[in-house]
Amino acid sequence: MKYKLLALDIDDTITKPVVDTMSVPVLKALQEVSKKISITFVTARPMQGLIRFLDNANLPPQFHVVENGTKVIRPDRSIVYDRHIAHEEVQTILNVARPYFLEPGFLADEHWVDGSEAQGNVSGLSFSCISKKDAELLKNSVLELDTKYTVYSGRHWTKSDWRAVLVFHKNATKGSGMKYIQTKLGISKEETIAVGDGMTDVSMFDAAGLKVAMENGEQKVKDAAEYICPSVDKDGILEVIRKYIS
Repeated sequence: MKYKLLALDIDDTITKPVVDTMSVPVLKALQEVSKKISITFVTARPMQGLIRFLDNANLPPQFHVVENGTKVIRPDRSIVYDRHIAHEEVQTILNVARPYFLEPGFLADEHWVDGSEAQGNVSGLSFSCISKKDAELLKNSVLELDTKYTVYSGRHWTKSDWRAVLVFHKNATKGSGMKYIQTKLGISKEETIAVGDGMTDVSMFDAAGLKVAMENGEQKVKDAAEYICPSVDKDGILEVIRKYIS
């Protein structure tokens, strides 16, 4: 199979969280392989965070998925669509989740902010829970609402003994963003490689012919993958490129 699209998560997949650069070997490899295959980033980062990353990467302009699928941006960095949660729905989610979380967070107007409420358009909510049980109870309480949402439960981003729950618009997933891009580029699922590590990356696999998880990834991602490459600390994406593209 000749692959035509490489869809990459960023944090803990090709670089460390909040870092706006890649290692030199990874950067050079992606710049070289971009001459053969389209590269799209499918990330949880807010739009401005991705733009800083793109400015350092110096790759050909392309469509990208940001904020876990709430937005897709064009090669000129304009927004294709923005799927946010209505203000009154945000409060309803907070009300049913309140017994189970310690700290809420909001993805509002392209920034993650902490606090009891958010101003502006809310694209997503995050909840920090002290146990897996609380995280599952919170997840189920949101799923039982009349309005449907995309809800994830997985490892916390800073505390290894905590769990996290993320809530987004029902049609906001990394996979749905990838499918939009595939349609625009005329590339099929079978011609696509997806690489990720975290709970929101599993939906990427629904749009991929080759599903790759990082060795440092969550178990549910590795269970859904066809191939597990070395960890981000070992620049594992280089093995994916050598094995399936170069």
